[in-house]
Amino acid sequence: MSELNSNDETNHSNSAPGSRSRLLDQIEERLRIDPDNVKLLLEASRYYHRLAMQGSSEAFTKAETSITRILKRDKENVEALSIAGSLLTIKARRSSSLLKRIWYSIIAARKLDRAVKLDPTNISARTIRAFTALVLPGFLKRLRTAAGDFEYLIEAKSNNPRSLPDEMMPKVYLNLGLAYAKIGDNDRASDVLSLVMKRFPGTREHNRAKSLLAKLKELRLKRKSFTG
Repeated sequence: MSELNSNDETNHSNSAPGSRSRLLDQIEERLRIDPDNVKLLLEASRYYHRLAMQGSSEAFTKAETSITRILKRDKENVEALSIAGSLLTIKARRSSSLLKRIWYSIIAARKLDRAVKLDPTNISARTIRAFTALVLPGFLKRLRTAAGDFEYLIEAKSNNPRSLPDEMMPKVYLNLGLAYAKIGDNDRASDVLSLVMKRFPGTREHNRAKSLLAKLKELRLKRKSFTG
């Protein structure tokens, strides 16, 4: 569904742009005392990653540095690998070189797949890969991976309500619908987007689902008139 572009997608970060947690200040203070503490580095990386997704170049640099340090000590750290993949996706978007954008995207996909392969039940790895797969270049054919991960997250939430925060679910459902639409499975996309409108009234995702459903309806009408 080429009419749907990246502006229709929902970022999975809930923090306000540029926000900085007092907890992050505390983590950074502890890291000054214990700079090689992998647990602290990972906690800091989560915050930096979130801020990097919102456009902070400083946070991006700090996230890269922290993740590199973690992976030097634990090369199979699943969450660190996932964040590394996401950061490469951001790097690809920022690059002015087409070849670099392609290369960063390919390596990002490999890191994300490796993380999920190491631990298929890891919610963080599945979440990061799902949202990242949705925005990677089309030639990598990651849309079915995105849809599969979003489906997994919905099932995980159903089986264990504490596996994902409630406020995350409108984004998961919306982006599953978007993934189906981009794949071309418009019937399933319409079903999921209708579910978003029914389950999450008053949310931004509700409004986006309504807009996407209107686009799907318009596409159906165009195809119907074209085929006569």
